[in-house]
Amino acid sequence: MKNDHLLLINNEKKQVKKFKMYKNSIVYRLDKPIFNGSAIKDIIGFVNAVEEKYHKVKLPIHFDLGNIKITDKLTYIIFECICNYLLQTCKRKVTVSFSAKEEINTEGIGSSPLLLLGTSIKDPLKFSQKFKKEIYKSHYRRVIETEENKDPYLLSMIMSDLDTFLKTFSVTKQYRDAITEVIIELAGNALEHTNTDCLIDLDVTEPYNKKETTDTFYGINITILNFSPKLLGYSISEKIKNKEMLNERHSKLLDAYTIHKQGFNSLYSEEDFYNIASFQHKISGRLKNESTGGTGLTKLIHRLEDYSDAYHCYVLTGRRGLFFERDFLSYNEEGWIGFNAEKDFLTKNPQEKLLINGHITMPGTAYNLNFVMKKEE
Repeated sequence: MKNDHLLLINNEKKQVKKFKMYKNSIVYRLDKPIFNGSAIKDIIGFVNAVEEKYHKVKLPIHFDLGNIKITDKLTYIIFECICNYLLQTCKRKVTVSFSAKEEINTEGIGSSPLLLLGTSIKDPLKFSQKFKKEIYKSHYRRVIETEENKDPYLLSMIMSDLDTFLKTFSVTKQYRDAITEVIIELAGNALEHTNTDCLIDLDVTEPYNKKETTDTFYGINITILNFSPKLLGYSISEKIKNKEMLNERHSKLLDAYTIHKQGFNSLYSEEDFYNIASFQHKISGRLKNESTGGTGLTKLIHRLEDYSDAYHCYVLTGRRGLFFERDFLSYNEEGWIGFNAEKDFLTKNPQEKLLINGHITMPGTAYNLNFVMKKEE
């Protein structure tokens, strides 16, 4: 993927005194049962150390992850990106071994291209093909490359593909519309503002039954990410500095910034402010003085979470991130989302528990969207 090298150069290397070797391969062995952001940080540090020491010697790398519990979809997708970078850019052979219990929010691991890097099944060419694009059974994957974005009908075609894919699982029209619109909105924003590739990954799980009810549920798990030096709030922060370009709503945003900056600290930063500003209705980072923008999250809040029995949704950008929790996402009468109990974005800080201090620096923007929905007859 374009700019995927930023994931390595924006994070530190691991101090490794001596690399473990087995059959002429450098071995990474995960020493914990949880595969989460901390594990990804450790893997990136290891890869950076290998590249520094063995830059000219293209020794293969074997990732031995053991028996693991994967925390969410975004975690293993980022690991896929690391493996793809090693294969395509670093020209190293890569093998991966692990065993993971499939849960409703991580069942997509069963369709991951990582399985094509196993010790018994090893096909780097098919990995590359599957990493870029796959519509097969319960898995939809599409890497939209920068050059494709010149096609004005591209996003409409992808939206149609997504709708057709979801129909296969008898996902009702109201769900399909909400899911496809959110994905296209977020992917479109990434393509427009960052001029880089955008990865979309969607899986629909097998039906699950809950002990306390006879209803059947299924999971819809979505990851959307891009690698770019421009973070989520970059465009809006640049626009706010250009006071001549501001309309009335953006002027209120500038007033809010003046209030909020007095309370910036280690828990709530300027970066957090601009991230939250990115999701406000009719707030856009485009240079034109216009009143559109911020509609993707509107649809996500008012539709998908209302339909969902459970959900786990967040965004990562740079070192920071933001949880989307229904109780703190209500609009006030003026159409602002406070990310707090007061529903007050303009004068009140967001709820601290919604702010994420990431394990890694995410160069670009990455969404993890998990929904558990009741199966409709």
